[in-house]
Amino acid sequence: MFYIKPDFYDSFKCIADKCTDSCCIGWEIDVDEVAFDKYQKLQSPLGDEIRSCITESEDGSSCFKLSENERCPFLNENNLCDIIIKCGESFLCDICSEHPRFYEWFPGVTECGLGLCCEEVCRILLENEEPFSLIEESDGEEIVLEAKEDVAESDAYIFLSAFREKLFEILFNKEIDFEEKLVKVLSKTEEFCGERIKIRDYKSSLELYKKTEPIDEQWTNYINDLSEKHNSILKFEKEFNEKTKGDMLYSKILAYVLYRHFTKAVFDKSIKERICFAVESVRFIRLCDMKAYSEKGKLTLKDRIENLKNWSKQIEYSEENTELLIYGE
Repeated sequence: MFYIKPDFYDSFKCIADKCTDSCCIGWEIDVDEVAFDKYQKLQSPLGDEIRSCITESEDGSSCFKLSENERCPFLNENNLCDIIIKCGESFLCDICSEHPRFYEWFPGVTECGLGLCCEEVCRILLENEEPFSLIEESDGEEIVLEAKEDVAESDAYIFLSAFREKLFEILFNKEIDFEEKLVKVLSKTEEFCGERIKIRDYKSSLELYKKTEPIDEQWTNYINDLSEKHNSILKFEKEFNEKTKGDMLYSKILAYVLYRHFTKAVFDKSIKERICFAVESVRFIRLCDMKAYSEKGKLTLKDRIENLKNWSKQIEYSEENTELLIYGE
């Protein structure tokens, strides 16, 4: 089995209480079967408390009952996990120990990554303008593909991942600006797919964002405000480009969105749709950055992280929202 991961994957470490956000607030926390069994056998006051906080989710699986302000019941006043403090990380549910890691499984290959819903991952990605690379590792296990479907999907993965590398070469070329890179990426995709491609303009894209299922009321208000002001925000575009560095940062974001979403076309053949989704997503994130610049007269790394994180939380962590933006209505 081969494992593919970004070169910064192993450097990630949760910053816990130093995070301005928390993955232990506002998210449903599933209790997997292994963790559930551990909690049933835990003979202590904490074990009693854990068992009293487990409930059944809508799909019938087990999860923790969140408090009124949607905090995990074991996130203490210092924003640290009492289960880790009292029992160790081995007692965490899978979702807690793995987050924000994600995996995509293909025949013989697993792609690993870190979700941009985490501000520390965003910081790692955006803290410098150096391109990232993908690392390939093997566990030494022999790969045997017997089913025709597996062989076909393996061939498709090899084909698409090779094309993705060609797109990375364009995006990580420091000799051309970001807008030219977008033109080249779309042109290369047209050649690859043998058909014309047209991405949505800002107005059409924002209308679609309005139809996504909001993570909270704050997101709805933000999208409405962005939609109302986007024409005036774009008047700052030239000044924004001149006074802020970021061509390679947007290239890195686009490459990373492609890394997470593009090879899934192995299963649904949505090659051009996923590339358009990635391009439109980065244009949206860039518009959010321009909004911050138009309001403050500057753009900080904190602003960039916040905009990227909020986009990911709202879109990438909702299958329905992601599919809406990929396939349209």
